[in-house]
Amino acid sequence: MRALVVVALLALPAHADPDLHLRRLPVRNLKMRVAQAQAPAPGGSGGATAPQMTTATSPEPVRTDLRTTTSTAPVADELAGLRKLDERVSFSFTTGYQVDGARPSGSRTLDGKAPVVDSDYAALRSYGFGEAFLSTRGVAYSKLETYFALRFQAAQRPTVEIGDEKKQIPSPIATWFERSGGEIRTGWGELRDFLPLEFGRARERLRVRLGDQFVYGPWMVHLDGLYLTYEGPTVTGAVYAGYRHAEYTRDQSPTRPGVFGATLRFDLRGLVEEVPIAVEGQWLGLSESKETGQDANGTGKLEVDWRPRRDIAVIAQARLLDGNLANERAEIRIRLRRVNNFVFDVMRRFSDDWRWDPSLVAFSSDATEARRYLDLGPVVPQLIASARAGTVIADNIDLLGRATIAADATDPGDPTSSFAAPYRELAGALEVRLRRQVAVGASYLSRQNERPEVPEAERIADDHRFPQQLPAEIDLGDLGFTEIGVSARMTLGARRFSAQLELYGRNTQLARLYRDPALPPAEDDLRGGGRATIDAWVGAKVRLFAAYDVSSALDSAPEITGYKSLRLVATGVY
Repeated sequence: MRALVVVALLALPAHADPDLHLRRLPVRNLKMRVAQAQAPAPGGSGGATAPQMTTATSPEPVRTDLRTTTSTAPVADELAGLRKLDERVSFSFTTGYQVDGARPSGSRTLDGKAPVVDSDYAALRSYGFGEAFLSTRGVAYSKLETYFALRFQAAQRPTVEIGDEKKQIPSPIATWFERSGGEIRTGWGELRDFLPLEFGRARERLRVRLGDQFVYGPWMVHLDGLYLTYEGPTVTGAVYAGYRHAEYTRDQSPTRPGVFGATLRFDLRGLVEEVPIAVEGQWLGLSESKETGQDANGTGKLEVDWRPRRDIAVIAQARLLDGNLANERAEIRIRLRRVNNFVFDVMRRFSDDWRWDPSLVAFSSDATEARRYLDLGPVVPQLIASARAGTVIADNIDLLGRATIAADATDPGDPTSSFAAPYRELAGALEVRLRRQVAVGASYLSRQNERPEVPEAERIADDHRFPQQLPAEIDLGDLGFTEIGVSARMTLGARRFSAQLELYGRNTQLARLYRDPALPPAEDDLRGGGRATIDAWVGAKVRLFAAYDVSSALDSAPEITGYKSLRLVATGVY
């Protein structure tokens, strides 16, 4: 019987030799590295050695990316620039120089005045700036980690002499770069795994951080104080206390409001029998600040996270301010086939909600106070629903779309605000990778506000003989805007070289509040601009960055041709 089987196999027709050449890459963006010889295990030639992938001392040529290469230098350069977690000290320093300018056009301002350059405003302003970051792990004490971030700037305030008095000239672009000096943006020390062995696993889950830091609660707070947290598989909790760090001044006086809060989260997915639900409660309190006239207040937040499947998440949130319901939100996230993402969000805002953040919940009686620029009028009830979707087509085309509707939820007779008018919004973005190094993109955003049309007879006329009644609050503001942007990007690899060009145009439709047959007021405002950036790495430790921004002429500022800004930055990472 065996002889018959052998004869039958020999009688089959012979096939050609197998083709072992690689005709196409199985993955388009995969770049293989050449295997390197492994060093012998400790103990010399007499000890056991680890399994060897190859014993060659020099790599043989391999087919990668449709070309032959015998060097792994580009890959090694990219990996060498990444910060290693086992390094005890890490340091980076950034220094830069920026020039802002606004060239005069020779036209008069909207009030009819002819501005004088370098007297009414500075046509050019330059300043230097820098940042430094330092982190340590196990220095001076094995359980201690530290992190420091410093910032400084050197700016010269332009002045002009008027008689015997020096007058400061306003800069072409209003920024916080108006004075020289430095400050510590963040600086903290953290202890972990410092408890005795008797505490078991709890010693690895407890962390204590002291210093200048950011805390994430119902609102992100910049805190100078203590943060204590416990992170377990099922229970996570944190408590913190200190003073709020002032953001736009270096004066950290003791009259700043005190901050104290806590977070507690139960994640039932950490149980032996998993339950796809997590419940989290947060509370944040601010003490009274006599310097700013702010009363004490407390904010609470409750969140329920339900994930019935791996690709579906349902999140519900409720926020309270001083015991009153201020904000409700529900969100559904769905992912299909790993590249299709959908997010549906509904939020209801009540009149008891804060205006900007927990530190701005009351009106200020001082009309000249600097923080009044955040005063967006009374908070009005509003219902906002949005839907977002994104996908990837053929591994080279990214698509994103978003639609939003905001409805007025006020009762008849309640106060209104021009900053909270009902609106409809439609947005989308597209990016196409033409080749591995080149990509082009486009974006679109349009918002249309629903404001009552002011009748022609009720519009403000060009007549100064008699006082005229201003339109209602809800009538003020823009009717909507449309913005279109395009971009082109080229990159030669991570931490190597990249360049990008962005252009945008924006048209804003203004509310019709005035009537003047001789000189009809403008009904829209059209402006545009762009940015060009270059990001290059010199080796693995030095980064050079340059950005140039420019805007078109502005209808609201006819005395200048537009804004221009040039920024040069150099960074060293060690």
